Amino acid sequence: MMIIMFFVILFLILFAGFIMLIGSSVINWVFDESIPLVSDFGMIGPSNFTEIADLTVIPLNSLIQNFTWATGVIYVMLILASLGIAFSIRTSPSKWLMGFYFLLALMLIMGSVLISNMYEDFHDDSGELGDRLREHIILSYMILYSPSILTFIVFITGIILFSGLTEEGFA
Repeated sequence: MMIIMFFVILFLILFAGFIMLIGSSVINWVFDESIPLVSDFGMIGPSNFTEIADLTVIPLNSLIQNFTWATGVIYVMLILASLGIAFSIRTSPSKWLMGFYFLLALMLIMGSVLISNMYEDFHDDSGELGDRLREHIILSYMILYSPSILTFIVFITGIILFSGLTEEGFA
């Protein structure tokens, strides 16, 4: 059961990276379009909306602009943390589960190829969204090359899981 959970976690990390990438690019795009409009409101009634925007929306825009590197770092940390799961379930898998592990690995790699191809269509777009996606250097690389990265992680995890002593080694 833990092997299935490991592959579900890896696929969820991949899908979360895809969603973080698209979401932060769209939010970045919206803020870049709306900041000039919001900062030029001026006085509306007794309130100075330019000053209010300088104190609220513009600092929030600075935070949003940092999503380009923050999402990449979060994704890499999640991938590295998934290797910790392999160490935590090292004693439980039986040697008979290697075929099942291989089948789940194949399904994960096929899913990562699908997500990578979907992202590549957005990434190669010549519009505004494509430009925003290309700003995310780390996460774009990790999603575009996710089949090879996840193959490497699954290979290393398989070695970790099935090379340890289990109960059958004590018999």
